Amino acid sequence: MNNINDLKSRYNQIYPAFGSYTEIFIVTECMSRALFTGLSSSVLGFSTAFCAQHLLKKKLPYAFSGNILVSSFVAVVVGFQVTSVRAKSCQAAWLAAEDKHTFFTENDDKSD
Repeated sequence: MNNINDLKSRYNQIYPAFGSYTEIFIVTECMSRALFTGLSSSVLGFSTAFCAQHLLKKKLPYAFSGNILVSSFVAVVVGFQVTSVRAKSCQAAWLAAEDKHTFFTENDDKSD
């Protein structure tokens, strides 16, 4: 049970698209792209919110520390949303490759 290659081959027999999920270049590329897109959107969200508040500073009721707090909150929300959508698309791509052996069809096969 300590041999990772035996484990991979066993899962490849059960789930044919498991190899594409565990491959370094396919999944790592998709998830890395998702995480870096989330990071960059977080940075852009912070800078956009901060610049917008800087332009409207005479009309806003809070001080500079409030600008940082609001910009940080906007950055967290935007970054989380973008990262979760991108990660779900990576998961959906893996599940689409797994068309025959999904959770639902596996249960249908067992009920026969």
